[in-house]
Amino acid sequence: MELRQLKYFKEACELQNFSEAARALHISQSTLSQQIKQLEDELDVLLFDRIGKRVVPTEAGIAFLPYAVKAIQDADSGKQIIRDLKGIETGTLHIGATYSLSPLLIAALTSFSQAYPKIKVDITFATSEELMEQLDGSQLDFVLSFRPHGMYESFDTVPLFTSRLCFVVHRSHPLAELSSVSLKRIAQTPLILPDKGFATRKKIEEICEKHQLRLNIGVEVNDVHTIVHALRSGLWATILTEAAIRDEAELVPIPILYADRLTSPAFLFWPQGSYRKNSARAFVRHILSAAGLEKSGNEV
Repeated sequence: MELRQLKYFKEACELQNFSEAARALHISQSTLSQQIKQLEDELDVLLFDRIGKRVVPTEAGIAFLPYAVKAIQDADSGKQIIRDLKGIETGTLHIGATYSLSPLLIAALTSFSQAYPKIKVDITFATSEELMEQLDGSQLDFVLSFRPHGMYESFDTVPLFTSRLCFVVHRSHPLAELSSVSLKRIAQTPLILPDKGFATRKKIEEICEKHQLRLNIGVEVNDVHTIVHALRSGLWATILTEAAIRDEAELVPIPILYADRLTSPAFLFWPQGSYRKNSARAFVRHILSAAGLEKSGNEV
């Protein structure tokens, strides 16, 4: 059994098409089919059912897939350990972040890239849910996110800061002069909100549901930067953390009247039990420095 066969098998499972899998792997379809057949012969079991142009993993294929994925991940971790032992400051970092934490990420990226110019940094911006799924699947080295509900037990966390959740409008909005705003007033106001996968969206919806209030959501967007641009029209309001609008002088964060102070904690998430490569640890040190936590004693 060869590592390349496991990679071919994994790709075929994900795409359920040998032609597409071969293209993604930059090999011929005949090579992929041959290697899959050799793997099936060695295991003495069919891994795929051929249905027209599609290939669907059999029960045995589904059972074998997580072991194949783990073997691939372990091999990658082993390569990275050797790279780190050699002190090679090259390679690629895969970082995930929610849009609201982009100012912190960019600040760390600037100093890190100056210190390690040969390391490529691949950044994925997405919702908290999407990022946690990718981190769990070992597609990312670590994630910066406000803490999503019920999705962090299988991850190691490093606390970064806590940001207040606010009702946000442009200074031209009719409500911009308010010193505070009630949940009832928020529910009556046309809103542009992040999609449901965002931690802040979940939090405000849970609070409104608790008080039997329905939000007046006119627009949903999966990009905080688009929301910020839309607010400049003065037509909508939104709910965001203060951290998300830190550099937006024209936007007004208005405190929300609520018994408990509405805050959202930001964390750095590591996958549990995985090797943390030196370049990732170095980048995290730059993040902690940018957040003013370089002397906090947090384990990286």
